[in-house]
Amino acid sequence: MKKSGKIIISILSIVLICAIVFDVTLVNNSKKENKSTLSTTQNVTESTSEAKKTYSDPVEAQARQMVENMTLYEKVGQMLLYYIPKKEDPVKMMARWQFGGYILFSRNFENSTPAKTKSEINEYQSAAKIPAFMAVDEEGGGVNRVSQFSQYRSEPFHSGITNYQKGGWQGVIDDAKDKSEFMLDLGINTVLAPVADVPYSRSDYIYSRAFSTDADSVSEYVSKTVGTMNENNFLSCVKHFPGYGNNTNTHTGMSVDKRSWESFEKRDLKPFKAGIDAGVPFLMVSHNVIDDYDKGVPASLSKKIHNYIRNDMGYNGIIICDGLGMSGVRDYVGGDKGEVAVRAVMAGNDMLCATDVGVQLRAIVKAVNDGRIELNQIEDSVTRILMTKINYGLIEKE
Repeated sequence: MKKSGKIIISILSIVLICAIVFDVTLVNNSKKENKSTLSTTQNVTESTSEAKKTYSDPVEAQARQMVENMTLYEKVGQMLLYYIPKKEDPVKMMARWQFGGYILFSRNFENSTPAKTKSEINEYQSAAKIPAFMAVDEEGGGVNRVSQFSQYRSEPFHSGITNYQKGGWQGVIDDAKDKSEFMLDLGINTVLAPVADVPYSRSDYIYSRAFSTDADSVSEYVSKTVGTMNENNFLSCVKHFPGYGNNTNTHTGMSVDKRSWESFEKRDLKPFKAGIDAGVPFLMVSHNVIDDYDKGVPASLSKKIHNYIRNDMGYNGIIICDGLGMSGVRDYVGGDKGEVAVRAVMAGNDMLCATDVGVQLRAIVKAVNDGRIELNQIEDSVTRILMTKINYGLIEKE
């Protein structure tokens, strides 16, 4: 009996030890499983947080993807609407710098022909990795870069007010359609017009280029011109924000506007809002100093002005500054060609009418690398530029 009891006790001890070992193993396995589950959850969270941002607009998604694959130099290059060079080869310049576009001038057409212009523009585009804006100042009337030459057109484009006087609002619409078709046939896809300024009298600098001294009439003119050009897939640009009014010429020096900002809101800004409502792809900011809104600072370099355009006027298109070689802005920075470009970007311009590409592009790149300009700002601007090129058919929509 004693022997039998010992055997039973031994068996129970073994069973108890096995049970303890099994329980410990089960607990350890459970801990491992819990740890594994926690680790998997963290990875999913991190992966989700690091996932690429998605965009509801497929055009923006396409543009953002393109931006991701560009170098900083290429991004900044897209922000330059460069005065087509006089001495350097425009094809080689485009291949090297990859500009967002060229501005062509009278000298490019005076001794040329339509066939030659088409061929040259095709060469510029062939050198561009991303299709470029090809722009001209063809306002009509006193400012015509192309149609003033008879080999291009038997009669130059008339001013907006002349078209209205001859044919009413239908005359304005017909002119915008005619101009769109004429330019697109040459390979020119962008016109730096219509003029949205509202002068006060014939003695004002901008009067000869303006439609009327009445803000509502100018608004209607801008709306019909922009709308018609959009219908024809031709890019337009309202200028010169926030309006010259009776201000002096900024090509020849700094110009200070002493009017109240309230007067701008009641009068001068109306045509620009009409252009925005009509879907204008470009809005050009002038070099006028509006003392009542941002004392001493040219509008083109004023962050306050650009914030107003985005936030108060609700504009989501391309903001572009007037020519950076003009005295009205150059004098403000002491003639520094690089600094004026940096300040223009810092203010919020998406594109610059650039005059000294090597200096200006490098200055902007340096400002990004030095932290003066956020990379995100550059990428947002380039995204707007590329979205516009997609929407107007320069870049094929995916």
